[in-house]
Amino acid sequence: MKAEFYFDCHKYICSLVQVDFVKELKIKNHQGFVLAVKQGQKMGLLGKSRHNAKQVDVSKPHFYNVIKAAMSALELETKNEVILERNRTLADAEQMIQQQNREIRILNEQIRMLGTKVEELSREKQQLSMQLVDKEIRETEISQELDNFHATEEDLATAEIEHRIGEVEISKEIAQLPVHPSRLAVELIANQQNAEEIEEEEEITACEVEIVDLEIIEEVEENLTKVEVKGGESEIKRLPKRASNKRMRKKS
Repeated sequence: MKAEFYFDCHKYICSLVQVDFVKELKIKNHQGFVLAVKQGQKMGLLGKSRHNAKQVDVSKPHFYNVIKAAMSALELETKNEVILERNRTLADAEQMIQQQNREIRILNEQIRMLGTKVEELSREKQQLSMQLVDKEIRETEISQELDNFHATEEDLATAEIEHRIGEVEISKEIAQLPVHPSRLAVELIANQQNAEEIEEEEEITACEVEIVDLEIIEEVEENLTKVEVKGGESEIKRLPKRASNKRMRKKS
């Protein structure tokens, strides 16, 4: 450690060094002479080099005052060094604090972004939960519709089977019934004539006035026939002939 100080209007440079495990004070004046004094000793060396230096009594007032001023300068320099070190430490600490503040701001921003992301994920989770619930409801409805559809198909299949069984049974019953060709022929003729009469009645309805010929009525009555039925019984059927087509319509 080195220090500068002024004594008796002269500038001096002093330093404290370690020599042979003992601290030694060196004081250099403006002429280049160096006073070297080891810690705890009353005799020192004075000269421009250690080889030609001479011993002096440092307890003398002049040397004592110079040494005392040098020690005060070194102590002050030490304090200054401490202050500078503290200032450097404080500066480093302040810089570190600023860095930490920047990191804190960055962390706060990251926390804010993470909070926003968490909120978005929470909303997405709620939406997914609602979608899953809706999906389960739709799947349940579809399953019920499929069950109902299968049940309907089974009912239709059962009804069709029953219908076929009924048709087979009816066919068997019809096959077992006695057949009377004459009656069947009469009934077929009657059904045909009834259909023709329905068509004629529709035509008559479209006209304003209809004139019925009495001769046609007499002719129909004369055409009544007897149909012989098995067993000796006779059945009278009214068979109106196609003569009904002779009805006349009033000219419009």
